Amino acid sequence: MTALVWFRNDLRLLDNDAVYGATREHEQVEFVWVSTPEMWKLHDWSPAKWELYHRHAQTIADDLAERGYVLHVIEGKRYKDAAQKVVEYAKEISAAALYFNREYALHEVQRDTRVKQLAEKHGLAVHCFDSNLLVPPERIQTGGGSYYKMFTPFFKAWKAELIRAGIPGPYQRSVLPIRKKTSGPRISCHVPDELEGVCRSSQGWVVGEANIRKKVSAYILEKVSDYASTRDLPAQPGTSQLSPYWEIGAISPRVAAHFLQKQSPEFPSGLNEGMNTWLSELAWREFYQHLMFHEPRLCKHEPFQVETDNYPWSHDNDLFQAWCEGRTGFPIVDAGMQELRETGWMHNRVRMIVANFLTKDLHIDWRLGETFFMRNLIDGSFPANNGGWQWSASTGTDAVPYFRVFNPTRQSEKVDPKGTYIRKWVPALAAVPDKYIHEPHEWLTQHGKSDYPAPIVDHKEARETFISTFKRVKNG
Repeated sequence: MTALVWFRNDLRLLDNDAVYGATREHEQVEFVWVSTPEMWKLHDWSPAKWELYHRHAQTIADDLAERGYVLHVIEGKRYKDAAQKVVEYAKEISAAALYFNREYALHEVQRDTRVKQLAEKHGLAVHCFDSNLLVPPERIQTGGGSYYKMFTPFFKAWKAELIRAGIPGPYQRSVLPIRKKTSGPRISCHVPDELEGVCRSSQGWVVGEANIRKKVSAYILEKVSDYASTRDLPAQPGTSQLSPYWEIGAISPRVAAHFLQKQSPEFPSGLNEGMNTWLSELAWREFYQHLMFHEPRLCKHEPFQVETDNYPWSHDNDLFQAWCEGRTGFPIVDAGMQELRETGWMHNRVRMIVANFLTKDLHIDWRLGETFFMRNLIDGSFPANNGGWQWSASTGTDAVPYFRVFNPTRQSEKVDPKGTYIRKWVPALAAVPDKYIHEPHEWLTQHGKSDYPAPIVDHKEARETFISTFKRVKNG
């Protein structure tokens, strides 16, 4: 009996329940991957993410060919095409069952519902798994039978479920029987011209399961213990920079969990502060996926707190473009936006600062920022990006209180005290002394330098306006 494994955003052979289940239950296993460019464009994939995904897909095709398997590539347009064509291909090869890992946003859920309907019609068994998460959405409930809307109790319940159910695997060796080496498909990594993001290359990021797992291992063994103290300092390499790989499914979060478990047999207890803080970041990632699964309206650019949609958000294009291009006159904001434009990535703490600035200093609709990030981030995650923007705009669940407005200058002094990060990404400020780097305009004027813009907004006035307006909206 033949099984068909359908790769989506789970491009890996290890720690993949769909691959493991199909191989365990069937003598013959085939593999399919569907290219859905129109859907990826609709979902605002960035050029860098597009290229990274396709580069890594090629390594999966090569790894399969080395083991004697061919990755069958189907060209589609949108998810509806994918569902139809996968079932048709399963019929063509006389497959008895289809295996895949679930995804949790609205379009993906609709796609999977469609493929199940088509499979049932044609007598094809469907087996779906959750190895893209440590804990699936249905396995965590409040005492009232609902889902958690606050992260802290979610994190507690999430860790309790890890203890109760354990971590599957680890499947650290290929479960595929080795066959005669064959040749696989060539997957085009060409980035469509119409994608709007500025950074159009992912070449600075490694691909291939073995290389990526080495990055996970090295980070946990060498740096994660310092994560709590270094994660907010953009000039230091304190974060793992593994987020692009979580997003395309090149590695499973189980890999991280198993590495952490080796550091503490009582896992998820017994971790030092850095490890526990890093684990909480993995939980935040899953928290936002759970939210999007339970509240599909979040996929439609609706705020979690419905009443906040009455806030009179600005759509001032001049201010928005100044933010996009790093011309705000606030050094930490401009440095972050320039890092994003040049690399397709931005330090996590800086993401919070620039998002807070757009929404609470410029009063611009958070959805514009959400879309811009998705179109430029190499690690653009729909659930996490949406959750992060709604947190910053005070429109989401468990969001920062509306009256907490970051002062971009004080934030700059706190996270980049010597201006190392700022000078790296804003060359116009390279000569500014440490004393003036966070508010450089007086020094620049005194020294006859005019190639850095003046602040586009008065922070104190903008803060007061935002708080008073948001309070009025919240109170009806």
